[in-house]
Amino acid sequence: MDKNTFIEKLFDLLKKQFGEEVTITQKKIEKSNGISYEGFTIKKKMEYISPVISIDNCYEDYSAGSSLDEIMKEIVHQYEESTRNNPFLSAQDIQNYEKIKDRLYMQVVNQEWNKKYLEHKYYVPFLDLAIVFYVDVQKKHNGILQHGGAAVTEELMNIWEIDADTIKKQTLKNLRRESLFQLVPIKNDGDSLLTFCDIHNKNQGALALIQKELLNNTKELLKESFYIFPVSLYDLMIVPVSLADTVEEMKRQLVESNDELPEGYILSNNIYYYGEKGQLEIIK
Repeated sequence: MDKNTFIEKLFDLLKKQFGEEVTITQKKIEKSNGISYEGFTIKKKMEYISPVISIDNCYEDYSAGSSLDEIMKEIVHQYEESTRNNPFLSAQDIQNYEKIKDRLYMQVVNQEWNKKYLEHKYYVPFLDLAIVFYVDVQKKHNGILQHGGAAVTEELMNIWEIDADTIKKQTLKNLRRESLFQLVPIKNDGDSLLTFCDIHNKNQGALALIQKELLNNTKELLKESFYIFPVSLYDLMIVPVSLADTVEEMKRQLVESNDELPEGYILSNNIYYYGEKGQLEIIK
């Protein structure tokens, strides 16, 4: 059975199973760094958001020998488990800023590589990056390791009637409440390295880049300026100026390292510098 026929038959089975209480919608899901996949949502009428299920994964299961009926039952099971354990907020909840402001969180992505991904999303430019905002839409979001979010759009910002300064301050407040970014020593092939990371593993380690107090404290601790290698979205490596190679060599090493990473993990091909000015810069 070809993929299109498979999708048609699977959707027919799901519609019979759920009836008229849900809408099943096929959509292309745009993720960061140019990654996308074909998926579909199963959404009740009053839900603002629902889980996205990968069509590719379903078709791979079918190609590996699972029957349509088995795949349909597994999807229903996953959907019911998801909505029972972590039901999603309604559209009315999402549109009430005072009700959801403590649920705001942020991520950073590369601006140049994510022009399509950033379309319609509200974001704040930061060096070569973009700070993107989300609402954690899980009803029980506190204490859950990973956020489950809906992107804040320009339309939603207009509904909330707030500005960039307001959302950034609130999101930073939330970030500091649930995450602790620290300078952490690690061993790598016998070498001692320094990294920034969220020791609670709740948010991207790369968000340490916007933690001014952390950058200042690190400079005081090292007693010198330092470079930051964006090893990935989750780890930043710190190199004191006195131990650094030439800028050209460091850039070459970073590009080679990024070539080995999955696309979704790469943050930037630029190296950052924190020094005398007391502000983060891109090294040219």
